[in-house]
Amino acid sequence: MEVWTIGNKTIMLLFVVTSAYFAAAASNQRLVLLFLIYVALNLGLHIAKKSVTKQAVILVIMMYLIGCAVYHPYFVLLLPFSMNELASFYPRKNGYLLIAVFLPLLFLHGDIMILYAFAAALSFFGYVMVRHYMGRVVKQEDELERMRKDLQKMAKRLNENREFARASEYMVKLEERNRLAQEIHDGIGHAMTGALIQMEAAKRLLGSDTAAAETLLQNAIGISKEAIEEIRITLKHHKPPVEQLGLSRLKTVVEAFAGQTGLMTSVVHEGNIERITPLHWKIIYENVTEALTNCAKYSGASAVHVEIRVLNRFIKAVVADNGKGASKIVKGLGLIGMEERTASVSGTVVADGTRGFIITTLIPYGS
Repeated sequence: MEVWTIGNKTIMLLFVVTSAYFAAAASNQRLVLLFLIYVALNLGLHIAKKSVTKQAVILVIMMYLIGCAVYHPYFVLLLPFSMNELASFYPRKNGYLLIAVFLPLLFLHGDIMILYAFAAALSFFGYVMVRHYMGRVVKQEDELERMRKDLQKMAKRLNENREFARASEYMVKLEERNRLAQEIHDGIGHAMTGALIQMEAAKRLLGSDTAAAETLLQNAIGISKEAIEEIRITLKHHKPPVEQLGLSRLKTVVEAFAGQTGLMTSVVHEGNIERITPLHWKIIYENVTEALTNCAKYSGASAVHVEIRVLNRFIKAVVADNGKGASKIVKGLGLIGMEERTASVSGTVVADGTRGFIITTLIPYGS
């Protein structure tokens, strides 16, 4: 608002100065002095900091212009702009401003009345338009500030949820460790303690009662075998299958890729994935990772599909995107690295760029 007022006031001031200069029959030093005083008062207005002081200076300028208009009527053309400046402190009083701006027309006559009507209309409607758009800007700034605060709250909640998730995960691990330790103590620990007691007793009876010692040792051996079997069963129940670890790791890297690039991703599997050995999973994981990296760099795709299929004699891993593809496949370091990794287990890599880009890894496995 202030920039608009200064610009329009400057234009009108130049017009008034030019008109007064050419209207005067001879050079008038008093007229120059009046203009300089007006400029000084406006400088004081923009130097003032407090709202009350600014309003007081504007009132002084308005009275000064009315007084100068008695000496030269063109000074009255600057009056509407000062009225607008004063009205900017009372934005809801546009009706009163309209009356005040056009009121001096009752006291003007001839050409000066036409010029004043033009200046008043220009200043008033310009002020209303600027006020309207400033209101919209303020609303948008308020909305942006509200959105920023909401974003900060959401980020804070997200961090709190992450901390809660970490704490929960840690507590789950502690509870699992405690449960496993208790299970080993109550089951395997008691069994091994019983076997140790019987072996100690057998040691004492070796010289005096060989048969009893042999019986105690046999019992200890039986108890130890049962404890070892219980250990094996416990580990089997708590250790996830290799195939689950491999598939979970693959899904994790694909989900991370989606989060970093914004691309839509999907992972499917079919067949007996228990056939896939840890070495096979390592090659599949590295080939898929390389294919995803190339997709993000060169394909221009919006979606990537990953599938793992265990066929009769082959493990098939496919990474397919819906990007621009390539009419001619140029083997870079990435594709050559995939081929070398896969060839180490007698497998092969096939690249197709006719519809998007498709990288297929084929790995044979024993029947």
